Amino acid sequence: MTGLRLSAHDLWTVAQTAWGEARGEGSPGIYAVVWVIRNRQEFHPRWRQKSLTHICRAPMQFSCFNPGDPNRPKLRTVSLDDRAFVLCLQAAVEVLGGLVSSSVGRATHYHAETLAVPVWAEGHEPVCTIGHHIFYSDIA
Repeated sequence: MTGLRLSAHDLWTVAQTAWGEARGEGSPGIYAVVWVIRNRQEFHPRWRQKSLTHICRAPMQFSCFNPGDPNRPKLRTVSLDDRAFVLCLQAAVEVLGGLVSSSVGRATHYHAETLAVPVWAEGHEPVCTIGHHIFYSDIA
């Protein structure tokens, strides 16, 4: 992996994001979300070389950080006492450390399958569906 920038704060934020977005999806969904974050930093022109924290917390990118999202206040208090969060932290270490292969290819975006197709996904072919999320790799 070339050019990946990572700090302890980034690692924690990526784990928080995976927890906020996919804790109910089990390991496959959690790892997929972490891969999307990594892929944004590595491949997406808008996010390339930005910190992982910046990528996760940018407005309207990951819903768990959006104002009004019910997960947002929970992110402030999630800790290592939460089993799902420990799994998210493990996924972040393994994905960001290059220890596991991507389950989503070079996908940089996803949305919940229960939502109408967002404008940004119209006309784009999904790469895969994992759990209740649909993943895309050709979003500008």
